[in-house]
Amino acid sequence: MPQLLPNTGPQRVLAASNFVYTIGSGLYLTAGVLYFTQAAHLPASQVGLGLGIAGFVSLALGIAVGHLADRHGARGVYATTLIIQALATACFVLADSFWPFVLVVCAAAGAKAAGIAARSPLIRHHGGDRPQEFRAYLRAVTNVGISLGAVGAGWVVQVGTLTAYQLLVIGNAIAFVVSAALLVFLPPVTPLPTTGGPRWIALQDRPYLLLTALDGIMAIQFKVLTVAIPLWIVSATTAPHWLISGTMLTGTVIVVAFQVRASRNIDSPAAGGNAYRRAGIAFLIACSMISMSGGIPAWAAATLLITAVVIHTIGELWHSAAGFEVSFALAPQHATGQYLGVFGLGAGLAEALGPGLLIWLCIAWGRPGWYVVGGMFALTGLAAPLAVRWAQHHQNARKAHFQAPENASAA
Repeated sequence: MPQLLPNTGPQRVLAASNFVYTIGSGLYLTAGVLYFTQAAHLPASQVGLGLGIAGFVSLALGIAVGHLADRHGARGVYATTLIIQALATACFVLADSFWPFVLVVCAAAGAKAAGIAARSPLIRHHGGDRPQEFRAYLRAVTNVGISLGAVGAGWVVQVGTLTAYQLLVIGNAIAFVVSAALLVFLPPVTPLPTTGGPRWIALQDRPYLLLTALDGIMAIQFKVLTVAIPLWIVSATTAPHWLISGTMLTGTVIVVAFQVRASRNIDSPAAGGNAYRRAGIAFLIACSMISMSGGIPAWAAATLLITAVVIHTIGELWHSAAGFEVSFALAPQHATGQYLGVFGLGAGLAEALGPGLLIWLCIAWGRPGWYVVGGMFALTGLAAPLAVRWAQHHQNARKAHFQAPENASAA
């Protein structure tokens, strides 16, 4: 298990803010869609379309707000995104038709994407010698907070009244406000001066963009546990339906217990590339086992599925740790927010496109689709070390380019 409290005061403030935030996120992730369909009485097709629009709208905001955090101070920008997210979430109670719904979910999703990018300079500055390891700690905290939020959401779904759903929305908004308020206790981060060159350097860093694309393809794996496996259990196996909760709980416990430990040995971009490769192989094995769980006795299907989830989650640990490492290590320190905003594009596209892709391949096509998805993950993992080496060469060339004028002037 990871240690309960980080080593420094600023890290504890960030962890506390993240914990409160993710309790609110757990409420929404578990029952947010049900709020719009059951309480607001919007058709499921409209909800799906609106969430898809919000996903695409939010993609570009991470880069712009990350750059803003680099230049004007990350703490204030991050707190502002949390307040905007709180206001947008509170307005869910007013979304009684399609276009107001689209407006508020776009604002909420955009503020969320912007906040992730704006928080990155804070993690790098206050994360100590290994901000990647502190980022892994925050991911473990995130899983605990989401689990607690899911418990509250379970009560809301069980009660099922309009008042209960509105309490869920308000509770979510309050969590975001408290999360922002806690940042008052965080020392501000002084923006670092730029080193010259183009303003939007992350968008011109082709090796980093390639890594972003590869990580985005790999990030589709997050939807395997939350979208593909539940639908597969219900539609294609004889396993009991309560196993859906069992698979989710299994993955969450493993992440909470082992994410920090998994990140400690992935301490260089090269190690991150190798971790991507291991993750891809783990996902291939897990997808193959899930495919084999169809059409066999219930006890055998359940055994295969739980084993597959364990293997998949081990791959998830490696994938997440690899992403933490390469995204930070290959980003210039003065442009951390901008670079991490770009890196978030991959996960954002996976969030928007992943569910549909998995449903089409794994559920509509069936067993062969699982092998295709597993192969996609494996090939992506094999390509990652090559992309990391290219990015390292590019990074070294960039450093040499900016150091040459300094050495000449010193001489």
